[in-house]
Amino acid sequence: MKLLVPIDGSNASENALEYAIKLQQNLLPNADKEIIILNVLPHIHVPLGFERPMKSLKTGETISLTDFIQEMNEAIKKEWIDKLSDIKKKYETSEIKIKTLIIGGISSIADNIISFADKENANIIIIGNIGLGGISKIKTLGSISRNVSEKANCPVLIVHQSQG
Repeated sequence: MKLLVPIDGSNASENALEYAIKLQQNLLPNADKEIIILNVLPHIHVPLGFERPMKSLKTGETISLTDFIQEMNEAIKKEWIDKLSDIKKKYETSEIKIKTLIIGGISSIADNIISFADKENANIIIIGNIGLGGISKIKTLGSISRNVSEKANCPVLIVHQSQG
């Protein structure tokens, strides 16, 4: 069984990953077990007329806003490569194969998750109810989990952030 777990660093996405691990551990022995942990980098579009000079994060020189955003994305991607490597070391066992990926695109995060799930033939998407941008005091779904649950072509299990 192939489980797709999108994570963004929020408590709810970490709870979703913990649930996916427990679910895979309880599946039949000798079953194909794979968890794909996915981080989707958000696409930041710079509208015409918004291009401004910025200071490079790397060199301190003046660069365009577009180049600045590219530098930020590279830094975020490097940080997530390290985080995903640590997560894989923590949870991978001889019974459960873990694959980690970082993707980006010009679509919404939810659309990227759904397209990826389709491409990978995921059996289920296990997602946190609220991401980093969510309002945890309101018991509701965040926009990404709601969109994924409404549009996905496979089952979606939504794991709520523990209220502790």
